Amino acid sequence: MRKLILFTFFLVFYFQANAQLSRLKRASDAMSDLDYMTAIVLFQQVLQDEDNPEAKINLAECYRKINDTENAEYWYGQVTRLPEARPIHKLYYGMMLQANNKCDLAKMWLLQYQKEVPDDARGQFLARACDMREELLNKNKGIYVISRMPFNSKYDDFAPALFNNKVIFASDREVGSAIKRTNMWTGNPFAQLFSVPFGIGGVQPGDFTYDRAEKFSKDLNSKFHEAAVSFSPDQKTIYFTRNNYFDGKKGKSDEGLVKLKIYYGKAGSNGDWNVEGGLPFNSDEYNVAHPSISIDGKRLYFSSNKPGGFGGMDLYFSDLQGTIWGPPINLGPVVNTEGNEIFPFVDINNRLYFSSNGHIGLGGLDQYYTTPGEGKAWNLPVNLGAPINSGNDDFGIIFGPTGEWGYFSSDRDHGVGGDDIYGFQKSASPVEVYVYDPQTNQPLSGAAVSNSLTGVNMMTGPDGKIAFDMRLTDCTDFSVQKKGYENNMKNACATASTPGQLTRVEIALQKQANYIVQGIVFDMMNGMPAEGAQVMITNDCGKPIPALVTTRGDGRFKFKLDKECCYSIRAVKDGYIADIQSDICTKGVAKNTTLKSSLSLQPYRDSEGFAIAPAEKDKSIQGPKFNLESGLYTNPNGSLATFELGEGLHVKDGILYDNGTISKPTQGDWERGTMGYVVDVYHDYDQSTLREESMTDLEKLYKTLRENPEISIQISSHTDSRGTDDYNILLSQRRADAVVDWLVQKGISKDRITGKGYGESKPVNACSDEATCPEEMHKLNRRTEFSIIGMRPSPTKAKTASCDGCPF
Repeated sequence: MRKLILFTFFLVFYFQANAQLSRLKRASDAMSDLDYMTAIVLFQQVLQDEDNPEAKINLAECYRKINDTENAEYWYGQVTRLPEARPIHKLYYGMMLQANNKCDLAKMWLLQYQKEVPDDARGQFLARACDMREELLNKNKGIYVISRMPFNSKYDDFAPALFNNKVIFASDREVGSAIKRTNMWTGNPFAQLFSVPFGIGGVQPGDFTYDRAEKFSKDLNSKFHEAAVSFSPDQKTIYFTRNNYFDGKKGKSDEGLVKLKIYYGKAGSNGDWNVEGGLPFNSDEYNVAHPSISIDGKRLYFSSNKPGGFGGMDLYFSDLQGTIWGPPINLGPVVNTEGNEIFPFVDINNRLYFSSNGHIGLGGLDQYYTTPGEGKAWNLPVNLGAPINSGNDDFGIIFGPTGEWGYFSSDRDHGVGGDDIYGFQKSASPVEVYVYDPQTNQPLSGAAVSNSLTGVNMMTGPDGKIAFDMRLTDCTDFSVQKKGYENNMKNACATASTPGQLTRVEIALQKQANYIVQGIVFDMMNGMPAEGAQVMITNDCGKPIPALVTTRGDGRFKFKLDKECCYSIRAVKDGYIADIQSDICTKGVAKNTTLKSSLSLQPYRDSEGFAIAPAEKDKSIQGPKFNLESGLYTNPNGSLATFELGEGLHVKDGILYDNGTISKPTQGDWERGTMGYVVDVYHDYDQSTLREESMTDLEKLYKTLRENPEISIQISSHTDSRGTDDYNILLSQRRADAVVDWLVQKGISKDRITGKGYGESKPVNACSDEATCPEEMHKLNRRTEFSIIGMRPSPTKAKTASCDGCPF
């Protein structure tokens, strides 16, 4: 008995499992046949009996396909928690959350998708859309006034077009048909073409008068879908989208699906249309849909998922070649994305409008426009913003003949049915900003253009243009920036324009002046390039100060300069007196100028006249050396030197060449003396007061102390040989003290200066006590010198130059 019960249990389980498998297969088959309504019911039945990952994934997909974003959000939320979840499910979950106005949560999932699939720009674009939500909601306030049309039904009404004061649109309302034509995708009837006559009784479509909607043409409508029509300029030819059905025959793809094609018809004498056939680029294997004819009738835009595109449905165009439409040309990756670009429309200003779910938008399908660029390029699409766009699907926009009003489709909240048709009045002028280089008269792509009204930044395309709409009563300041060019601003108004009339604004950008100062820091121990010197630059025009740099073995430095500015360059190194070059100015200097500057660092000298830099004393230096008197590099034997320094520097016949240009150290500020550096301080015989002609060197000494705050000095004063030794010691001390007092009065700290008198003990010539000398020789001994007696290392840190001394 127990075996029988056990067998019965397994038998029941077997039949239940097989029933589940059968139901799951039938659901999957229905989904493959695009019968999403049947598939949804069957997948739900499967999930009532078991927690099946495949059923959850497919149920989410079905709800997404029929644009039920609330149910799709719920089921994608379930799917993302499954081990079987793939990155694409995170993208779809984020898209559904965004469509349901849950942007913060949507952004998290979209960024996760972007991280996992970085090559798909949709994650990045849609996440950025959340950040731009407020901008898109407010950018076109006051420009568009929309109203829902009175001829909408409880079904889908979409894809409006204009023909002889009639609105032609597609609708899946079933009116007066004896044959039920059901679309398995939505469960509604197949769409047919309808028309509504209207009379212009006001300023916008909401004020117009509309008659009753009727079927547009018995010859165009078939037992499958018809939608999305466009008329030739003479309105004698119609282009329309239909399932693959012509002359009573239905065509299928290799997968057994009936794809969309574009057909065309000619106006008949009785007011109806004669269907002539399909366009030459139609295919049984992919969709070709949504035709739109240009104003001149010579170009046809359409949407297709033909192989070789960038994503789902891409935008293409075909040019009329005689009487035949030429091969399709893809609009390229600036316009087309990994998502869908559909429902193109060309207005009177040659703007191409379209709908997309792959660009930055408010959610679902948003409406955009682009303009032709140079050659085959197209400019970056512009989102129309609210109220034309919403968080739902918004698509199929068209404009009336003046560009002041038009219609579009949307499934936004508070509609009558699914997709509804809305009319709009546009109170704005289309604005085209053209940015160009006045020297070449060529357009500038990649220039950032913002306006003071919205603050929105837009980038010019290959043709140097951006396009947007501006209210007729508004003026704005356009600010334009581009790397390598001077910023520019221009004010423009649309007050003198009529609605739909193009306002063109031309803005020239001048190339930035490229000013550079470069040079070499020399170590005057031997006149060679100084390694490890710190070079800094300051200016008098309030510009940011670049980081100071440390020179490499070639001693080079380089800085960029601003226009109409003056600079000072300072080089410092421990053990050396800083050197400064001022009055390096770009005022009135030609553009793209390289200014030259060389700095020479004098090593500190002690009271015996020796260098006390952290290198060997200069008397022991071997090899070539710069001779200050001749201005040439000489060998120890006095001959002219020739040698290589590397990095483009070499000495030939005593002359230093920097990449072929003659260069050499500058004469130092201080003349070498027997006890350091000579200061030309003059005294009258037997006097210690400072004479007026001494002020030049004293000011120079004061400047040196101010620019080298790390050093302490000794002032050494001397007398000639006349007078007693003791008297001369006292006299020279008074002279040294006079210099010290003068420097202290100028603000130099007393603890940095000492004064010492040497009397007549250290003459510079043979005029000693017993010698008879002229006054000129005695005067040379009445001298004052200074020497370095202490120093503190500089705390400043610098960046070592990564190239030839340049910090940029």
